[in-house]
Amino acid sequence: MNAHLDDTPLFEEELLFSEDNLFSEENPQQPITRDTWNVLIIDDEEDIHQITHFVLDDYEYQGKPLNLISAYSAEEAKKLFHQYPNTALILLDVVMETNDAGLKLVQYIREVEQNHFVRIILRTGQPGYAPEKEVILKYDINDYKNKTELTDQKLFTVITASLRSYSDIMTIESYRQTLEQKVADRTQELNEKNKELIKLNQEKNEFLGIAAHDLKNPLSAIQTLANLIQSSFDSFPKEKIVEFAHMIEISSQKMFDLIKNLLDVNAIESGKINLFPQFFDLRLLLQSLMENYQEQAKLKKIRLEFKSKVEKVIVYADRIATNQVLDNLISNALKYSPIGKTVTIQLNCQQNCVFFMVQDQGPGLSDKDKSKLFGKFARLTPRPTGDEHSTGLGLFIVKKLMDSMGGSIQCESELGKGCIFIAEFPGSA
Repeated sequence: MNAHLDDTPLFEEELLFSEDNLFSEENPQQPITRDTWNVLIIDDEEDIHQITHFVLDDYEYQGKPLNLISAYSAEEAKKLFHQYPNTALILLDVVMETNDAGLKLVQYIREVEQNHFVRIILRTGQPGYAPEKEVILKYDINDYKNKTELTDQKLFTVITASLRSYSDIMTIESYRQTLEQKVADRTQELNEKNKELIKLNQEKNEFLGIAAHDLKNPLSAIQTLANLIQSSFDSFPKEKIVEFAHMIEISSQKMFDLIKNLLDVNAIESGKINLFPQFFDLRLLLQSLMENYQEQAKLKKIRLEFKSKVEKVIVYADRIATNQVLDNLISNALKYSPIGKTVTIQLNCQQNCVFFMVQDQGPGLSDKDKSKLFGKFARLTPRPTGDEHSTGLGLFIVKKLMDSMGGSIQCESELGKGCIFIAEFPGSA
């Protein structure tokens, strides 16, 4: 760093240089593009700007030079302050366009712009207009200097002290902002967890409500039928007792289905479900399922139709989970099909993928119903046509299982035109 270090008063030095040597030829206010300290010189005396540029021309602090920016009035300084919001230091005259222009500028910077980081050094050649004690007490400045006492050595000292202070303040501010951001991130994270807990609590309440409601009816039926058999066993013919037993079986099956679905949902959401994918013939599994549903289909006079162009349909999936998926989809198709209609089941193979499709002739789905089709505890507008039981969990489980096996499930439907559910499995024909 080249500098004049004698104690000659800075502003009494003879000017031995021309203005042309102090600024760039194109634009004397052009910001330096490399990393610099922005220093705003505000004074209405041209000599002050020239001598300040001359003395500080080679100054560096922490390896960064100064970018000296000149303003000749408080109003001009306001505009430049907006152009250089990261100004580190201001060398400010008091008396300019008015006797207190500099002091009003301090108020503007601190109170209007709310900038408490920039270091402000008040330089005055007329201390009578701004007594030091009064200014220090009333205005948020960082130093007060009489122009006649600022030698080049003292100017270097005050510049260095001010930049060191600014650098420390900005480091602390950076830490504060980082900490504030971490607090904000943590707060947001806690808010998200709180929302999740609220959602889980709502689902728990819904879970308990559905469980209590859906278990109460079949349990009450079992209790009533059991009491009838116990109290009036001798007065009922054998056929009636068998009918009661069958009704108890149906009610207990409803309870079993609900509990099984709730346990499946819990296992899926807690990540405790274990899948063991393997290659197997989906057609054989499907034929077995269809045989189990023949009796239910006959009760509703529904025709189960099966179509497949290939004899062997190999998929790579978990056999138990796949059985559960197909079972849910076929059961739903029969449950929501009107009496006397047809449920069509198809298997197709394409590009190492196997497509299982089940199509019913039921009421179809509205856009609103389709949007919540695979949601948990979804209650849709269509109701089972034979007063069958529905937990609202079957399709949610289907979706989760298909996702877990690397497959997919979708539904194509128009209101009044039935539904087509399409499950895609990885595999080979």
